[in-house]
Amino acid sequence: MSKPKIGILVPTTLRERILSPSDLEKLQSFADVEINPSDENFTEDEAADFLADKDGAMSSWRVTNLTPAILEKAPGLRIWAYGAGTVKGKICEEAWEKGVVVTSAAPAIADDVAELTLGFITVGLRRVVQYMREMQANEPALKPLSRSLFRRTVGVISASQVGQRVMRLLKPYDVRILLYDPFMPEDRARDEFRAELADLETIAKESDVVTIHAPKLEATYHMYNGAHFKMMKDDAVFVNTSRGDNIDEAALIEELEKGRLFAFLDVTSPEPAVPESPLRQLPNCVLTPHVAGQQSYRIGDLVVEEIRRCFSGEEQKFRVIRDMLDRLA
Repeated sequence: MSKPKIGILVPTTLRERILSPSDLEKLQSFADVEINPSDENFTEDEAADFLADKDGAMSSWRVTNLTPAILEKAPGLRIWAYGAGTVKGKICEEAWEKGVVVTSAAPAIADDVAELTLGFITVGLRRVVQYMREMQANEPALKPLSRSLFRRTVGVISASQVGQRVMRLLKPYDVRILLYDPFMPEDRARDEFRAELADLETIAKESDVVTIHAPKLEATYHMYNGAHFKMMKDDAVFVNTSRGDNIDEAALIEELEKGRLFAFLDVTSPEPAVPESPLRQLPNCVLTPHVAGQQSYRIGDLVVEEIRRCFSGEEQKFRVIRDMLDRLA
């Protein structure tokens, strides 16, 4: 049986960041692979010509979308393995109708986001940033205020790909997890994640840490608002590695200016934060430039596995179907 032909559309620099040499070797062990030889993205016409005889394609950030023109030139295309997050607006209607297998590396990116989220939680509870500033200023350190994560209460907003991974990472710390997710069955929350379902008000009042992982949807706009921030405990830690529009940023700033909370924000609205935003200056806010989701080898590992599964007749790890689009980030 002949090997499937796979075209890697991703330019060199990005490809080398997300596809390790060992994963490329694995792909080449079961497929004939052709790689974009340049560090430039193909135009739509160039991509169509490149994929004309291919059975599958690997795409990623800023690479051409799957269009009718590509499908016309590549009628044998069976899988479009997207080596990044959301596929919204990147797959033409004809591809869905034809049944092209579309996969996303969102789960791989979610691992990286969850990893940084846990780091933010730990650094926040342990007062690492405050201690750093006190040491720099040669001021006495308020050591009794440092807290361990062990047996704290953590509010998790949304059992998304990231939210689920955060809850799994929290298990060794014997925390009480309060979960807000209207789509999560109570028994699954309890049995799989050791979580109690709760409303946002309960999460705000009872949590030592609140971390939000909801997708950006019309229904999630400012889902965590001024009333919730006002309810939070003094010295609580707030983490947002999801989307800036999911929270009322002005209301958060108001509480931060009182010195009550400590926030870790990887996202803002707008993004990046405007130069004069208080978030850039407040001593109790750590602002990072949307780097929780990494261009990492986790992506290439998942993409290669998805392609292997497609041509081995196995179930995909994360296949995206059209009906999922309104629920995905």
